[in-house]
Amino acid sequence: MPIVDIQTTHSEELIDEVIEYARYGELEELKTIMNLYPATCLESKDEFGNTALHMASANGHLEIVEFIIQALGSLLERVVSMQNNSGNTPLHWSALNGHEKVVKLLIKSGADAKIKNKSGRTPIYEAQQNNHEKIVEFLLTNVNPNKGEEREDEITIAEST
Repeated sequence: MPIVDIQTTHSEELIDEVIEYARYGELEELKTIMNLYPATCLESKDEFGNTALHMASANGHLEIVEFIIQALGSLLERVVSMQNNSGNTPLHWSALNGHEKVVKLLIKSGADAKIKNKSGRTPIYEAQQNNHEKIVEFLLTNVNPNKGEEREDEITIAEST
């Protein structure tokens, strides 16, 4: 995939490339494009409402999720729990697909584990329905059901997968 013209800012082509790089795990290409454009392009969505963070999370690309989280800076709070057209967040998709380390990183970065998608399902429900018991256990242990706040003090991403 060629890098788009530097003069184009947040064009549809740029957004598509950023999202595709995240989806397919092309970290070096994503880093190159991010050196040319502001981090605000990471909050841009495709026609389905997905961001680069949705795609990297859904596909378990931990290094790309780490890069995006770092690159977002002050935009992180808004983007980490952003919902797509179906109401799914990056956490929904990583939990659904069993990407435990990505789930842990998203929670540590402030993702809201209680958001329901348009089908009324939370990330924990998605993990449970797909037999990802370690993720269910992690979420049950690290998300306080009464306060809306995650317990960051004990979350470690490097734990077993």
